[in-house]
This record gives sequence, structure tokens and C-alpha cells, in this order.
Amino acid sequence: MQSVAWEIMDIITIGLGLGLCGGLGASIWAAKNLQNELTKMQESGAVEHSENILKLSNLNSEMLNIRQEVSDLNELLGALKATNPELSSAIDAHQVLSSIKIEDYKENYARLLEIIDGLCIGINPTSDNHEIELSEVKKSLLNTILSNLKEAEISFSHLNPNPELAKKLGFFALAKSDLELATSCFGIAYRVLSGDDSVLLGLEKIAILEGNVQSRRQWMEARIQLDPDNPELLRSHAHLLAQIGDDAAKKDIKRLEALGVDTAADRSLLSGLMARAGESNEALEKIEQALAQDPSRGQDWYSHAEILFELGEPRRALDSVERSIELQRQDGPSWALKAKLLTVLNAPIKDSLRAATHAVALEGGGTDLILLKSHLLEASGSTNAAEESLLKAIADNPMNGELRARVADQYLMSRRLGEVEQLLAETPTNCDHILLHVVEGRLLLAKADRVRDGTGESDEQLLQDALQAFNTAIEMDRESGLAWLGVARAKRLLKDTDGSSESLRRASRLLEDTDSSVAGEQALLALESGDLVAASQAIDLADINGETPLISYVRGNIAARRGEFEKALVHFEETLTMDPGHIRARLNRCSVNLLLENSPKALDDAEILLEIAPNLLLAKLRRAEANMALASWSNAVEDLKEIIDTVPNHYHALTQLASCHMALERPERAEGLLNEALRINPEHAEAWHQRGLMYLDWKNEDAALSDFESTIRCRADHMDARLHIAALHHEGGRFEQAATAWMAVLAIDPDHEAARVRLSECESAIRA
Repeated sequence: MQSVAWEIMDIITIGLGLGLCGGLGASIWAAKNLQNELTKMQESGAVEHSENILKLSNLNSEMLNIRQEVSDLNELLGALKATNPELSSAIDAHQVLSSIKIEDYKENYARLLEIIDGLCIGINPTSDNHEIELSEVKKSLLNTILSNLKEAEISFSHLNPNPELAKKLGFFALAKSDLELATSCFGIAYRVLSGDDSVLLGLEKIAILEGNVQSRRQWMEARIQLDPDNPELLRSHAHLLAQIGDDAAKKDIKRLEALGVDTAADRSLLSGLMARAGESNEALEKIEQALAQDPSRGQDWYSHAEILFELGEPRRALDSVERSIELQRQDGPSWALKAKLLTVLNAPIKDSLRAATHAVALEGGGTDLILLKSHLLEASGSTNAAEESLLKAIADNPMNGELRARVADQYLMSRRLGEVEQLLAETPTNCDHILLHVVEGRLLLAKADRVRDGTGESDEQLLQDALQAFNTAIEMDRESGLAWLGVARAKRLLKDTDGSSESLRRASRLLEDTDSSVAGEQALLALESGDLVAASQAIDLADINGETPLISYVRGNIAARRGEFEKALVHFEETLTMDPGHIRARLNRCSVNLLLENSPKALDDAEILLEIAPNLLLAKLRRAEANMALASWSNAVEDLKEIIDTVPNHYHALTQLASCHMALERPERAEGLLNEALRINPEHAEAWHQRGLMYLDWKNEDAALSDFESTIRCRADHMDARLHIAALHHEGGRFEQAATAWMAVLAIDPDHEAARVRLSECESAIRA
């Protein structure tokens, strides 16, 4: 608080000083004007002598007052400058900026240099303290002068500054990330002060900001020559060398050890360098010293486990990696090492798989862990086998239908539908396996997602073909939980709720409790019937075994059904983070963004969807609606026409196309489209509403009123239609009908202020 207060006082003082400068100038100007007046009056013969004497007397008096005022101001300004050198430099800078034009800067190098030097008071460029302790006013003045120099095409070096000033200005430039100016300043300083640590520090900081490791090393080593026992310099140098793979870093750490200032982190670094050099026993000794000094460093426990694993002590290593995970749960390499250790120790597969899954999710372990996870998944019966390991197995065993199916399912999970089709098509004639039919069914369901029409309905034939594939799998093995789960999904999409429910019961008895797919499907089935409570209970059950794209997708749907759109967005985002190719999640996020008027984001999702699935009409409709919201009417018209060409009875697309024509001031094209939409679906509220707006635009209020009433008959909560009905009655002087209409608006939105005011007007009119 004190520093803030002093800064405020500094600003006030500087402001006062600058104000005095202005006042002094004004007084001098007034005195000049009075002197000119006196001269004129003395020279004028047209004025009466007596009057001249009186006026001269008055002017002389004013002149004396002004001179006294100038004197007082000069004294006050001098006092302020004497007691506050920083104020003096700010005032001088202000005067220079006011009096010297930019084009005249080349003739005033000495004065400019003096001003910059004064403004740099407060910059303390030492190796331990290079803070920029300048007021905002002085920073602003300094930036203005530097900007003017640049505009005048004058480099700072042209001013021929001394190295100390160059050094100060260099740190000022670093503080505002002006690397060009900083480089120039420290270059000037270095030519004279090559052995100055603060200059070398400035050059090192430039290298850091530029990302130039070799240059940083050069300046750092120059600093170490000046101060070879500086612990922080030695430590920073060691870490830099370790970063670029130079084992010479060990020399720095051993120097810290000799000085008696080595830390746990230093010992850890040395241990890592020794381990990298194959000195495992020495590395173990150093990392154990580090842990004895500070046992809270999770990375050191990981290093300890790695070394023990290398030395053939997996059980001790497992204890250490567990400590590492306790301290840093999101560390991928620790989870990767745990998975390897559990596999070596023949731990339960589920434990190894859990660790491997964490590792891969956290990008720990690289290719080895991906392969290990594939092995563990295969050993546990999971269908999410890794592609690389299975592809080789297929090449070696072309008649192994299970392997082919696992690879195909991996492709399917990554939305590579073409490759799935190819794998299935290349299956040898005599090769058959139940999983091949399950994957075929899933492929057909995925295709159905990509060709849904603009109303959201999937292609029925694709769904029937998928159902047939799952049924074929069941004929081969009636105890296949995966096949029954597929049947449940296909029947749900075919609106066979009872059949889907029964198939789910069969699947739940056959699949592992750890498989969340059944609970997820149960939640989706509950959503189809509108039972949000049952859907939430089902998905909560699924969540016990960990988050999956299906779980977050269902949670998003539940939130959207409840009108919790912001929450729904979060869940759909989670789904897409885990599975960027999730068609339904992206579609739903697109729709929610439209509802929340996030039109650009909705448009982005629609574009991505059409890249993934060019024939997805529902995505094309959403793109059209996003473009409408962004007033990009021509683009919207293009998409809507394509939809109607494909599905001529698409009443919603007809309605939206009519809206575009109205926006483009082509209402004559809109009427026929709206009439056709209402012929196809007389219960389509939006078509009634749009036609009402069209009639209203044509001043046919009776027809408009009729259509707005049809709108609320189809959708009682249509606020815009109710507002138009109320307004039309009100403006027509039908106050009783208007009052009823305004009350209907307030029933939907009790806080609607305009409706409340207009209702009051109606009641007054009725009473009168």
C-alpha cells in the first residue's frame, strides 16, 4: 500500500510541476500581450491624453502583477525541481517534447540524450537488482521520446550515449520486450563494459527471449568467468547443459557440492546425468541423497524407480513409482513405468491396464506403452486393441478373423470408415468370426450417422442392415454381450423401445461390470422416452468405472433436455476432446451454440461435420442456420436449396429458405415456400410465424394476426408470436383482447417490462 501511495504522490507532484510549467507560460504570454498593448497606446495619437494616462496606469499595474506572478511561479517551480530531481527530469522532458519538433531531433542530440539520462534515474541495472523503478509518467515520456526517435529514423546509438546510460535503457527495453532496442543498447554498453556482469546478464536475457540456447550459454559462461563460485549461475548453467545433452553439467553440480550449497534438485540432476551415462549405482546413491533431503519431489521418486528397475529390483521400484504418483497424479511417465512394473510382476491385468491407460492418456511412455496397452487390452478381452500390434498379427495370420475384427474396430473408433470397409471386404472367403459381424454392424450404424436427413432421422435401411449383422453374430454365439448391445442400439434408433430394452437386459448379464456401454445405452434409451431421472441414474452408474466419450455425451444430452445449455456445452466439449470424430456430440454442440447465439462456433462445428460427413444433411441445415444468424443469407440459401433438392418435403428447410428470401427483400419468393411447408406439415409453428411476419410486412394485419394465432396453437410458448398478437390488438384499440394477450406474455416471462407497461395501459383504457 505504501508503494502505491508514493507512486500516486509522485504522479500528483509531476502533474503539479507540469501544470506550473503551463501556468508560467500563460503568465509570460499575458505579460507579452500587455507590453504590446502599452506600446500601441503610447504610439497612438488618436486617443485622448488623459484617457491614455489612466489606461497606461492600469496596464502598468497589471504588468507588475503578472511579473510578480511569473516570479512566484519560477520560485515554486525551482523549489520543486530542487527537492525532487525526478520531477525535474520529467518537467525537462515535457518541455523538450513541447518545444522540439520531431523533424528537428537531429539538431538536438545532446539535449535529447540529457533528457533520456534524466528519465532513466530509478533504473538500477545490477546483477542482483535490475528493477525498473519509474513512475508511469516517466515511462510514458521515455516511450514517447523513443517512439519519436524511431519516427525520425534516429537510432539510439546516433545519440552517442555513455555505456551506463545504454545499460539502463537496455533494461528498460527488456522490461517492455523491445528486443531490437535492447540489443542495440547492450551492444553499445558491451563495447566498453565487456566485463560488467549486468551487461552480460542483459545479453543473456535477450538470448532467452529469442530462444537462442547457444547464445545464452555463451553469455552465461562469460558471467561465470567473472564470478566462478556463484551458486545460482552454476546451477542455471548445469540445467542449461543438461537440457542440450552436454554431460559437462556434472562439473557444475560437483562444484556446488564442493561449495556445500548443493540442493536436492541439484543431486537429482546429477543422478540423472549419471544414469544417462550408465553409472546406475552412482546414480542411485545421488537420488537417494536427494530424497533424504527432500522426499516431497515426485519426479525424484520416479527417477529412483527407474534406476531400481534398471538394476533389476522391480518390487522396490514399484513402491517408489507409487510414491511418485501420489505426489504427481498427472505424470504420464510414472503411470507408464507402473504399467511396465505390474506386467513384469504378473499383477492382475486390470491393474496393469489401468496404469497403461493412464499413461497413454497422459502421453507417457511413447510407443512402448501403446504396444503394452494393446497387449493388455487383448489379454483382458477388450475390443480396443492397438492397431500396430494387431496389423502385424493379421499379416502373419490372414485367416484369423478375430484379429482382423479387432483392427477394423480400432479403425472404426478413429472414424476411418473407408479402411474398415476395406478390411472387411478383404476378409478371406473361409474366414469368419463373430466379431467381424459385430464390427460390420457398428460400421453400418456409423454410416447411418453420416447420412441422417435434415430432421435428424437416420437411414432406415442402414439401420436394418446393421440389425441383421448383429443378429448374425448372435446366431453364431448367443452369449455375445457385444452383439446384444449392438442389437439394442439398432432397435433404439429404429424406435423399437421394447426390443431395445430387452436386448439391453441380455447384454448387461453377459458383459463385464466394468463395461460402461450398457449403462450408457440405458441412459440413451431413457432419454428417448423423456425420462431424465432414469437417464441420470443410468449414466451415474456408468461413471463408476471412469469417464468415457459415451458418458460425457449422454450427460450433455441430459443437460440440454433440462435447458442447461452452458452445462451441455461443457459435456459435449469433453466428449470431443476424448473423441474428436464423435458425430452426434458435434452436432449437438452445434445446435446448442445456435440456441445460445454463439453462431460463429456453431458454423465452425457445421463445417467440420461436413468435412467428416459430406452427405450429412442435418449438418448442412445447421450450417445454413448459422449463416442466417450471421446474416450470410446467400450462403444459407445455397445450403437450403441443396437440402430441398434432396428431400423435397423438408418443411423446415422450406421455412428457413422463405426466411432468407424475406431477409433479402424477396417476399414474393417466400409465400409459396411457406404455403408448401404448411401443406406438408400444418403443425409447423415456425412456418405459421414466418408467414405472419410476411403478412405483417405487407400491412395485411388480419392475415398476420391469424397466422400468429396458428403459431401459438402449434407452440404455446412461442414468445414472438404472442408479442405480435398483443401488439396488433393494442394498436387496433382492442384493449380487452390486448390485455389478455399481454397477460399471456407475462405468464411466460413475468419480468417482461414492456408487457407489464402495455397491460397497465390496456387496463386504464378499459376503465375509462
